[in-house]
Amino acid sequence: MLGIDIELTPTSSEDDPERREILWRSKAEDLVNRIRGGSDAQSRKHEKAAWKARRLYQLFGLPTVIIPLAGSVAAQFLPEVAVSAMMLASGVCAGVNAFLNYGQKAQMHFEYSARWAELGSSVDFEMVKPRADRTQADVFLERLRNRTAALRSAAPPV
Repeated sequence: MLGIDIELTPTSSEDDPERREILWRSKAEDLVNRIRGGSDAQSRKHEKAAWKARRLYQLFGLPTVIIPLAGSVAAQFLPEVAVSAMMLASGVCAGVNAFLNYGQKAQMHFEYSARWAELGSSVDFEMVKPRADRTQADVFLERLRNRTAALRSAAPPV
């Protein structure tokens, strides 16, 4: 239409006919297994951090609901200063929860725990195959390196 000739990029198998793939040997398997162990450890760390953040969210969130309810009932029996102190405590709890955002922290840690666990599952799925049926070792290791780097760079600190 425009008279421009475009040379198509050859498929990856044609990129370098001399390239030899790295075969699965014990060294590659050892590295993959170390990555698998690291992904399990990261998953556990994020799950632990998630539950800690969830408990803190509940610790500071529950009083913001209970104190005003109790204060409205207790206002008839307690001095005004006591009711004001209760409302102040409720406000402090709400402020801490809003400022430190424990709910979102818990959600993020649960998400990254699942992502690390999924990475480990992918490794298990690949390693259960016979060596001849696996993705090439160098390609699989590169994918793992990229995925772990992406997870480490985006994950919340544990």
